[in-house]
Amino acid sequence: MAGGSMWSLLLTGNWISLCIYALLLVMSVLSWAIIIAKAIRLRAVEGENAQFYQAFLRGQPLGEIHQASQKFAAAPLARMFEASYREIGLYRGQMEKPGGVAVPRERIIAAVGRALERVFNHQQELLEQRLPFLATVSGSAPFIGLFGTVLGIIDAFRNIGSTGVTSLAVVAPGISEALVATAGGLLAAIPALVAYNYYRNRIRDITSQMKNFALELINRFDRIL
Repeated sequence: MAGGSMWSLLLTGNWISLCIYALLLVMSVLSWAIIIAKAIRLRAVEGENAQFYQAFLRGQPLGEIHQASQKFAAAPLARMFEASYREIGLYRGQMEKPGGVAVPRERIIAAVGRALERVFNHQQELLEQRLPFLATVSGSAPFIGLFGTVLGIIDAFRNIGSTGVTSLAVVAPGISEALVATAGGLLAAIPALVAYNYYRNRIRDITSQMKNFALELINRFDRIL
């Protein structure tokens, strides 16, 4: 189909069809904005996680690792280390005060575990932010387009009934206009569906890395306390 005829089908529809086209266009534009933003975000997260983890494995003193973590603003692993380091510092500060009472190691480790869990949940929410919109678009856009198609076909048959002419020349424009809505729904849904599944898998890998890192942190703190 020529580009001009496609635009003519889009612009000559009734107001319901035009509303459906506009809705699908908005959904598609927002989906692509999320897809691009999420690609940039996850690339930064994965890169900085790898860099921070390498610094952690070098076995530097905890204070130096804490200073290094400030450089990795996008790394969830750095945020997890900072939270656990702060928790250790709070208990050490309490014990070093005049008259301070020694805190059992099990209590400190349990507090570190809770701090890591809070940070993990928060970072997971940030990673999954706006993904539900992609799922919504992938699930609803085909049905919105199909709704437009059904309305267009009904309108085409109504025109046939009113004119009494059943030739292809009369039916074809209405059917073509109706099918454009289905095509628009698929064009909005397919990229959103592919991106949603792809990013879900990448986020699953990142969260698995975060869980393993939390265990490493607890083991390390358990050895030095």
